[in-house]
Amino acid sequence: MAIIGSIPRRCVNLPPSSLRSLVSCTIGGRLQEGPAIKKFYEEFGDWLGGTHVFGAASGRSAFQLALEALGLKKGKEIIFPIFTFPVMPMVAKLLGYKPVFCEVDPVTFNSGPEHVAPKINENTGAVLATHLFGQPCPIKEIAALTRKRGIRLMEDCAHACGVRVDGRPVGTFGDVGIFSFAEGKNMPCYGGGAIATADEGIARQAAEILSKAGIPDKKAILKKGSDIWLKWLMTRPEVFGLTVYPVLRLKLLMGQDLMDSTVGDELLDSFAASNPQVVRMNNLQAEIGLRQIKRIDAFNEGARRNARILTENLADLSGIGVPSSADGEHIYVYYPLTVASTRRDDLRRHLLKKGFDSKITDMSDCSLLKQFHDSSTENDRSGSREASILEICVYPVISENSIQRLARVIQSWVQQS
Repeated sequence: MAIIGSIPRRCVNLPPSSLRSLVSCTIGGRLQEGPAIKKFYEEFGDWLGGTHVFGAASGRSAFQLALEALGLKKGKEIIFPIFTFPVMPMVAKLLGYKPVFCEVDPVTFNSGPEHVAPKINENTGAVLATHLFGQPCPIKEIAALTRKRGIRLMEDCAHACGVRVDGRPVGTFGDVGIFSFAEGKNMPCYGGGAIATADEGIARQAAEILSKAGIPDKKAILKKGSDIWLKWLMTRPEVFGLTVYPVLRLKLLMGQDLMDSTVGDELLDSFAASNPQVVRMNNLQAEIGLRQIKRIDAFNEGARRNARILTENLADLSGIGVPSSADGEHIYVYYPLTVASTRRDDLRRHLLKKGFDSKITDMSDCSLLKQFHDSSTENDRSGSREASILEICVYPVISENSIQRLARVIQSWVQQS
């Protein structure tokens, strides 16, 4: 059993001072409200190049805030990539809009103007351009299309905080950008999310919505913060190998679920029953966010470094697909390996036996989900995009030697198959 040197599927990226912030905010009574919130709005806005920023308790809540602030007429259609985190179109549906899905590029999994344009009609209210897995979509071209057609443009930057296109941050090309600071993203803030906009009308509406929004109680904030800090600890490679990894190996031996997240229809059914509301960012999240702004660019470059090593070693392997990085802007919040859907689970088991945990993607082909059958075409789930993806962690906490070893393990699997 490869306990020493084992690598988790996800390494939570908290700053070194995160525990101290959690303790000081708790003792000082600054978990909910405090000066960090306004300061975070200002500094994150400056980091994005000068724009209005408003925080929310989660990325999902930030998306709801963005939709409500746009003020679209109920019943309007919103165009989403067909391959996305399904909670996003579900939020739109619950708010009274009609999700419409466009195709995605088979290599990048992002939609471009050639995919969006055929879905635009007289009832289209907005387009959500998504930068999936850390790679920017053709945002300049999509922005030009939506301006020409007089349609609102939102940017889903949940996987792309820190990505720049021609030197300009994503999240600033459309009417409003949406960011997620969940523990699985590259800039976690004990949870949280934000929107960014240069539109004064949207900014006024967002401020009005937040003035009436609630905030979790102190116990809930403390519990969430403690849970995420514990995940940070357990995803340090040296700790993971002695704690979580042996459990995963036992589960594998017994044929049990490998601690996978709830996805697809089950996730949407649970979410739809939760009566989602806009919830404000808390002061603890903002304090962590202020520290993250100072380190996120260096963190992203470290992920690029590891991703380059992995790609260089795997690019020519038969049957293995690696992420496209032609534009050089990919930050690899997730590194999606693609393999035949019938072989993905075998590769996952092989990696785990050799000390490398990996993750089944949370993204879904929305055409397959029952909540959207009125918006999409029924397909064969066995050939779905998510069934061929295995997410690998390339965060800089993982050494270059470990990434090289991972590449050798995948190469050996291909040779044995």
